[in-house]
Amino acid sequence: MDFHQLRVFVEVARQKSFSRAAERIFLSQPTVSSHIKALENEIGVPLLDRNPRELQLTGAGKILFQYAQQLIGTLEEVISAVQQEYRLVKGHLEIAASSVPGTYILPGLMKGFMDKYPGATFAVMLRDTRQVYESIRDYTYNLGFVGEQACFDELGQIKLTKDKLVLVAAPGTRLPGEKPPQKELFKIDLESDANLEKFLEVPFIMREPGSATRVVFENALRQFYGKKEVNLNIVAYLESQEAIKEAVKIGLGVTVISYKAVKGELAAGLMKGYTLPALQMERDFYLIYRKNRIFSPLDKAFLTHCTKHFALDAKQKKNPC
Repeated sequence: MDFHQLRVFVEVARQKSFSRAAERIFLSQPTVSSHIKALENEIGVPLLDRNPRELQLTGAGKILFQYAQQLIGTLEEVISAVQQEYRLVKGHLEIAASSVPGTYILPGLMKGFMDKYPGATFAVMLRDTRQVYESIRDYTYNLGFVGEQACFDELGQIKLTKDKLVLVAAPGTRLPGEKPPQKELFKIDLESDANLEKFLEVPFIMREPGSATRVVFENALRQFYGKKEVNLNIVAYLESQEAIKEAVKIGLGVTVISYKAVKGELAAGLMKGYTLPALQMERDFYLIYRKNRIFSPLDKAFLTHCTKHFALDAKQKKNPC
């Protein structure tokens, strides 16, 4: 048994798929399968239940997964200690991010960091906000980017920048309460009783429940309407932000989305954008991390890079929850 086999096993266990694990660790699927088979042969019991839909850990696999993570964590701490002693900033950074910061904020941060530290490489996992929280809490990833404040005792966070949400529709759409545009965005007036009810009849396309965008929008609706639940006319749920944008373009429905995600389409006339002044639809993006984690020089350098990029005060790092 060696550490490489354990790393492969841990990644397969996390991804619950040979193919996804192979992609994450830059190996072929047959190579990943052979490593797992060799590990099972050495230990003498099956580690994975290979059902057709999704891989599951056996009882022995769960035990090995727990200890393998601890062993790998200890090895990473040893490497980190050596790197800190010699001030080395190189290696592979794995980051978890929700869709908007992962797509529209991280690439610029990565480019600036790699220009400064050519020895760094990145892998970014795009998941919903809840999954990002969990991946930091369970030590799967060291750093995460989300669009919602993380209120967990074990998580620290740095507020990076603000984001505004807008409602978008297909070109030519006419919505209740629509007012003339200010610059590129129309305005929807929800103050009249007639518009209040008609707005709830508009066909909406929504993100999955773990989405920070959805949470912000639903909280704004509840606050404005004064109800615990506001029943929209939801015609579809889509997990992919790009799928939602395409569905909006062809007129399937409207959606609320980050302005950063649609400013190109709005400028090109591929969508029609609206502000909703009656709803509080601003949010912040956060870089989150696990408190008391031993960071490598690479992790620390990237944290510093992010704070400098957004000209932030490091005192922000204390969790405000």
